[in-house]
Amino acid sequence: MTVTVPDLHTRSRWLRTFKPVARPRCRLVCAPHAGGTAQAYRTWPTGLPADVEVIGVQYPGRQDRLGEPAPASMDDLVGPVADAVEPFLGEPLALFGHSMGAVVAYEVTLELERRHGQVVDLLAVSGSRAPHHREEHERHELDDAALIEELRRLNDDFGDLLDSPELLDLVLPAIRADFGVVARYLRTPPVPVRAPLLALGGSADPDVAAADLAHWRACAGGAFGTRVLTGGHFYLTDERPVLDVLAPWLPHRRSTAHRAS
Repeated sequence: MTVTVPDLHTRSRWLRTFKPVARPRCRLVCAPHAGGTAQAYRTWPTGLPADVEVIGVQYPGRQDRLGEPAPASMDDLVGPVADAVEPFLGEPLALFGHSMGAVVAYEVTLELERRHGQVVDLLAVSGSRAPHHREEHERHELDDAALIEELRRLNDDFGDLLDSPELLDLVLPAIRADFGVVARYLRTPPVPVRAPLLALGGSADPDVAAADLAHWRACAGGAFGTRVLTGGHFYLTDERPVLDVLAPWLPHRRSTAHRAS
């Protein structure tokens, strides 16, 4: 396998390592939701085994990448994230994504497999319909007031953010752009990944029912599982249950990917 290593600047723009591990059992690369940042996963290292290195994906158009254009399509994310992850190939690697991040992680897995074969040991998707079974939402076309109400519907915890005009001016453009990426995304028929696939969701998610998670089976070429946890679309803000489910699925160094019972 030949791996093209991107320069350090490219890697630092796209990936954030919260607690470096000298010799990790595996690396867990996490893609955030629409409008989200790598910081959504900053506390995950404390809830996972100490030998798991957690890395968050930082999309352009927010926080320290605020001066860069927000993504206009899934292709704007998938190729660069795959490039940034390539240096980790050959060692145990898991990808996780929530909401928009779920399809980002899925597409990055497909891209890495297209380039190198089976190099991802686990794909975990959360809070998302399958790529071929999506509903059309034109949230990116809502005016600011309607978009804010939609964000409240998805997550009441956004209250402080949504009540701050200064913060809204900074984050709404990225949220709107990301919603546009999601609205334009569809893959049909689905392409199965070679990696084991775990689909997670919240029991009270207004947009993704437990039955919707089962459609991810069509994207799994091997082991597949689903788990429904208590909560809404952002059920994983209570991170302990999701990490308890995820940890047994994570691969070990120099082993083939395994499925937990």
